[in-house]
Amino acid sequence: MAVAAYALLVSLTHVLDDVHYRAQLRRLHVDIKRIESLQEGVNFLLEFLEVNHRSKSKKVGNLWRQISEVSLEVEEIFDFHVVSQLQKDSQEESSDMGAGSFNEDLDTMIQKINNIKSELSTVEEVVEDIPVGKQTRASVPAGGTSTAVSSVGKNAIVGLEEHVIKIKGELARYDGNLQIIPIVGMGGIGKTTLAKKVYEDKYAVDRFDVRIWITISQEYSVNEILQGLINDGKVERHCGNSDGPGEVLRKKLYGRRYLIVMDDIWTVQAWDDLRRFFPDNGNGSRIIVTTRLSQVADSLGSHDPYPMIFLDPNTSWSLFCQTVFAEEDCPHQELEQSGRKIVKNCRGLPLQIAVIGGLLAKSGMTTEYWESVAENVSAFGNASDGEHCLNILLLSYNNLPIYLKPCFLYMRSFREDAKIDVSYLIRVWVDQGFITIKEDKSLEELAKEYVNDLLDRNLLFVRDRDLGTEEILSCGIHDLLRDLCISESKKENFLCTPREQEIRPQSEERVCFLCSVSVTETRNFLALDVIPPSAWHCNPPVCGHCKVTYSHIKGLRFVKVMDKDGVAHDSLVQHTKLCYVSVSMHNPPKFISPSTLHLLWNLQSLIFKESEMVVLPSEIWELPQLRVIECKCVVFPKPPHAHVKEKDCFVLRNLQHLTWARNFELTGEILNGVPNLKELQIKYDKRMRESDTCLCNLARLQKLETLSVKNTLQNIGFPNSLKLLALMRCRIPWSGMSMVGSLPNLEFLGLFNTAEGSEWNPAEGEFLRLRLLAIVGSDLVHWGADQDHYPVLENLLLLNLPSLEEIPSGVGDIATLHKIVLRNCSKSAVDSACLILEEQRSVGNDILEIDVSDNSDYEVEDFDEDEDED
Repeated sequence: MAVAAYALLVSLTHVLDDVHYRAQLRRLHVDIKRIESLQEGVNFLLEFLEVNHRSKSKKVGNLWRQISEVSLEVEEIFDFHVVSQLQKDSQEESSDMGAGSFNEDLDTMIQKINNIKSELSTVEEVVEDIPVGKQTRASVPAGGTSTAVSSVGKNAIVGLEEHVIKIKGELARYDGNLQIIPIVGMGGIGKTTLAKKVYEDKYAVDRFDVRIWITISQEYSVNEILQGLINDGKVERHCGNSDGPGEVLRKKLYGRRYLIVMDDIWTVQAWDDLRRFFPDNGNGSRIIVTTRLSQVADSLGSHDPYPMIFLDPNTSWSLFCQTVFAEEDCPHQELEQSGRKIVKNCRGLPLQIAVIGGLLAKSGMTTEYWESVAENVSAFGNASDGEHCLNILLLSYNNLPIYLKPCFLYMRSFREDAKIDVSYLIRVWVDQGFITIKEDKSLEELAKEYVNDLLDRNLLFVRDRDLGTEEILSCGIHDLLRDLCISESKKENFLCTPREQEIRPQSEERVCFLCSVSVTETRNFLALDVIPPSAWHCNPPVCGHCKVTYSHIKGLRFVKVMDKDGVAHDSLVQHTKLCYVSVSMHNPPKFISPSTLHLLWNLQSLIFKESEMVVLPSEIWELPQLRVIECKCVVFPKPPHAHVKEKDCFVLRNLQHLTWARNFELTGEILNGVPNLKELQIKYDKRMRESDTCLCNLARLQKLETLSVKNTLQNIGFPNSLKLLALMRCRIPWSGMSMVGSLPNLEFLGLFNTAEGSEWNPAEGEFLRLRLLAIVGSDLVHWGADQDHYPVLENLLLLNLPSLEEIPSGVGDIATLHKIVLRNCSKSAVDSACLILEEQRSVGNDILEIDVSDNSDYEVEDFDEDEDED
């Protein structure tokens, strides 16, 4: 319950922040001091949870439950009163009358939180005495033989032969200094099995005078580990002297060649606590460390981490057969089809293959049973022996800081083997309210750090990276870990408010208005409506899954925001707690005038996936929580006229992402209304292309990091904060690139049918931080450049440059350059690239790669759309 309580409290901090902001601007009638009192109470509970969330006390568990219930109740009260006041304001009715009841409800909530605080103070002393985890035991193999390794399958070494050879090579490598060899990978990937195989290999037995195996868990005692090592190492005769156990061990190892395996390290501190007892004898001693955490592996220093990856299909099948039959292949032809299906569903994770194989080895070899296992590998893998598999992975979950646990548990919402877009994942974590507010970083920056943290812990894995920027584009979660998310969510009672909705075109098929799945029932979900019953024929339908998932929700206020030709449809109904709305409609939706969009007061992401053009209503300026507006083409309105005292009322202080804004008029009032914009994509049609659209004013957006401009002939003002710039059909002469090159933070530059002229001679002192340069479509013939012009360039992409005579040879001397991609370029340019590669190979540069093709299948967005669009 601690994770559920924590997630709901963090979400509540965002609601309180928004209400406080609106109240300060006098857009809500509520006592600010009461809001601040609530904020103080919520922050206290958050701090208490962060310190004591591992407590297993039944009394504390009941308090976590109370916190969850109160958090949901507070959010419901805010939604009721805020929507009521906003609705009255839009109908030009006085909302002052509702302030009294609003304040009374807040008093009740403040008292409930104070009661919880009082109860927490009575158990605080007990909570502090509760152990946060099992004490780590040192397990040292007697007589130098390891007994402290995974018990899953004695034959589970298939697919490790190549790894064993590589690690043995590191043991034998001529380097007298003590070397630390980290093996890193997710739980169950085979790290311990590989280390065991190397540890017990005859070469290691013969080469090393002393071999010691240490298993270290999350909570460990240095003295306990050291004493266990000394005793099992048969050095008891030294234990009676005045030296401590660490010094005894150090003396034992001094002058001898030793191999130590430190299995399952969780922190750099664990290594630091023990490393001083391992002397560097200059004789080729080695320490192998296994860890799930890439950050820990990177910190060990003396050796690049050795990564463990998923098994390929053939190796997975071999491992499966070894585990089930102790043979290289399946001896029962009738079982092979279902067996291969089982292996495929294990997704290459050795531990799960071994667990499922162990179950099948003990079962009857019947086709029916194997087919039933194949239908639900996860269910069988989580039973009996399979519990061992999940328990190992559970260590990774339990080791997470509490702020990461809601994000990890949310991964259950993705389907098995899903390819998860990282930008979407970041957005949805923010919209769900999982990310804590910090003054020095945006929510998106923090969410990105959370993604990287889960990747470092091998709880997620990378699927795709951007070829140019190396940014992670998509990730995945192994099915076994997804099962863990599901089981832990149930234990935690990890409840969520429905905050996402995908709106699709109305059809004869009824779909759930929350998840868009087809439904056959038409029963009402909840009774409380903002829309009068006469406005549409019935409440929107909800599928059975959502009714169960959100059964704890007592009421939702529905609002009709978008409508085509004034006709209401179920598919165009939202509820006021929504944070993420995605609209999938070919015909551009029309907003009712005046719009009720502002009643979606929690809205943070507004996405139009298929609409060619959307004209937003002026009420968009009344959504200070809004962070993302995304569309193929969106007409952004001017802010409503406001008096001087109300100038801050129409500021989208959280808006960070706006695409593609059509004919965006960069006037002072608009730019002042989006002060924290970080990503902007704008384009102009032929009516606006040569008009005064004030693009020079872009320099005022001092937090803008990503800018894409399409179809303009104007001079553009670039803010110094830019990191990524894409210019498309902007008709800038090569001589004008000096203005771009002078941007101090620019790392990625894309010129798409933009630069004009046959010659480019960049000046020194430009593009000092540029990592990627893409030139797509140009009449460039002569390019005068060398390593001084792009000193940190990593990737060079040249596409559709038929006139370019050559790539300057000096470009090859850029020390950081590792890839040049050419598509549809002249033969002489390709020849020059090959010559650069040849020259670099001759001086020992094995990093640089050349990728050449005559086709245009390289993944670049098609920016050559019709210039005459209107």
